[in-house]
Amino acid sequence: MQSKDPSFSRKSSEQKLTQLASNIGGLSHAEAAQQLLELSNEFRYYSMEAEITAPFEKAAEDLKTKLKAKLQALQEKAATNSAPAIEKPAEEKPLQEDMFTSIQAGDTKNLNDRLAGNVLKFGLNDRIGYVNELFGGSQEDFNRVVSQLNTIGNLGEAMEFIETHVSSEYGWDQKEETAARFVAAVEQKFS
Repeated sequence: MQSKDPSFSRKSSEQKLTQLASNIGGLSHAEAAQQLLELSNEFRYYSMEAEITAPFEKAAEDLKTKLKAKLQALQEKAATNSAPAIEKPAEEKPLQEDMFTSIQAGDTKNLNDRLAGNVLKFGLNDRIGYVNELFGGSQEDFNRVVSQLNTIGNLGEAMEFIETHVSSEYGWDQKEETAARFVAAVEQKFS
């Protein structure tokens, strides 16, 4: 690799060396030594430049080779995947068909019940009444109990949870009518 500086080119340095060799007899010892030293420094510069640039040139060549290989692999992959197959989802009944089928079968749950899943739901008035009468005014306690009931898998476990953990803790035996409405809502969840 040649230097970018036009005053330093290996060819011009070689021409200077040839000219020095032919004219060395007409120069003083000091002039000849000075010109030889300058030419020696130029050739040392070329040697150092070659040592420095060689690893970079090799790395650039390796990078070109790797990029060509990667490009070829991507082109081959693109050629094999030019028309990807689109998987069709399994046939499913539309929601409307399920809704109408269950209505015809006598299912009494409304669309909101179906979309909400199998969770305890209370209207605003019922919620306020249960919080005030059954949970001593604590919305957090009401929410905690409802959340726990929503995680239980069957009616038997739900009733056992209410009897052992909730009813006695909040004194539901003195509020039988409201407690019965709450239990009826729990029973409806599992029906």
